[in-house]
Amino acid sequence: MSVAPVSFSVTYVFPTSKITSTCVNTYPIRVIITAAIHNEPNNNGNSNKGGGVIIWEGDQKSLFRKYGTRRQKAMEEIVHKLNAFKSSRL
Repeated sequence: MSVAPVSFSVTYVFPTSKITSTCVNTYPIRVIITAAIHNEPNNNGNSNKGGGVIIWEGDQKSLFRKYGTRRQKAMEEIVHKLNAFKSSRL
């Protein structure tokens, strides 16, 4: 599984973040990074479980070590989007 590059990217920007993974057994396998924001509506407009904002979404394959260029680009994009999200929340 390719959780390590995602965890690294998230903790790089948000060192005290709590990372929770949810697996869905459907293809194609996608990775979605969602920021949980309590008391705000999520992307579906449902606020009863806290809010959530999709930060990044992509193929899991993009995070595999054997695809180094693709992985580096995905990690840079994740960090960029996390920093943009962090700036928008301050």
